[in-house]
Order: sequence, then structure tokens, then C-alpha cells
Amino acid sequence: MENNYFNNLGSERSVEVIFVEYALRKYYKNNDVILDIGGVPTTDMHLNHFKQYISDNNIDYRISDFRGGHYQGDFVEYNFTETFDIGIFLSSLEHFPKCTESDSIWREGYDRKGYEKSLQILNPNGYIFLTVPFGKHRWQPNGFHQNYNWQGILDLTKGSTIVESHTYALSEDENEWVKTHPNLMEEILYTNRAGGVGCFILQKN
Repeated sequence: MENNYFNNLGSERSVEVIFVEYALRKYYKNNDVILDIGGVPTTDMHLNHFKQYISDNNIDYRISDFRGGHYQGDFVEYNFTETFDIGIFLSSLEHFPKCTESDSIWREGYDRKGYEKSLQILNPNGYIFLTVPFGKHRWQPNGFHQNYNWQGILDLTKGSTIVESHTYALSEDENEWVKTHPNLMEEILYTNRAGGVGCFILQKN
């Protein structure tokens, strides 16, 4: 991953969509089965290049989402009958406490439960590609988002090992995302948009 990315999509997606393709190019093996958890995005056009990469390489790419996909329903409660080699949380896991169903009911610790479920259905030594808003660890009041800091990521991802981490802060002029050490991002808030983003590659223990 580069040290700077232009904020061409006007949000953390400017980094995230590059990251997931980078991760696939580096860690995907022939015949791997991929599960994109929460993979029905609000703005699908942001993923056009990534989806084209999936298609061009004939990757077995499946989606689990309460809004649709191959496995429609609450991911935590879903009864999967198969396992996967790679799980992707593309800016989805941070929503789990209040946004895994359309009812918007608060579900305490559901992000951790979602991560635990992903490990349960992951094959031995499988990978998880995780992107989340990053900065001051807190739930966004009256919203559907949360920030994680480094300790928050460690707590969230127990049962796996961080293989790569890439954290970026939005520049003051909001023109670019700048690679920044996690310790320097502790006060970045999620306001009406993310001011930081974390991209992680993790391997099941």
C-alpha cells in the first residue's frame, strides 16, 4: 500500500477499494472461496473496478448480507453449511451493533460476535480483510458507525493474527488520505464522515 491516496471518492472508500484489491492480489490462491460479509454496498459504483477484477479472474465470490446476496439474513445467526478461505468486511463490521437487520435495534457486542462467526466459518489459516473507520474508539451518537483505535482492533479480532495493518488519516484539506501511525490517530473522530480508516489483513489462528 502507498503512503498517500487521493480522496477521489470523497470518503474512506478511496482507500478501502484499493486495499481489498491489493489484498486479493497478494493473498488469494486459485480455487479459494471468498465471502464478502455485508457486501451489498450503498454506492456500488465505487466497487466497479474491484468487481471487474473478480470477474476477470473467475474468483468464487459470494455475498452475505441482510439485504441480499447468496446468503441473505443476519450473518451472526445464519446457518452456513460450508466454509470459506477469505472473509471480507469492507466497512461493514463497524455497523453490526445497530445495522445487521433493517430494524435498527441495538445489539450489544454484535461486531465482536460477527467477527467470531467469520472465524468459525473460515478454513484453517484463512484470511480476513477488514476495513473500518479508525481513530478515537467510540460509537457515533445517533448514527450507525463507530471508530476503532488500535486496542479496539485487538479486542475485536481475537482468535486471529494481524498480518498487515495500514492506517490512514484524512488530510486537513480533505484532498488525500495519508498513512499515519495508529498512535497519532487517537483523537480523530467520526463526525459526519470518517476522518481515519484502518485496513487490516488477519489470519485465523
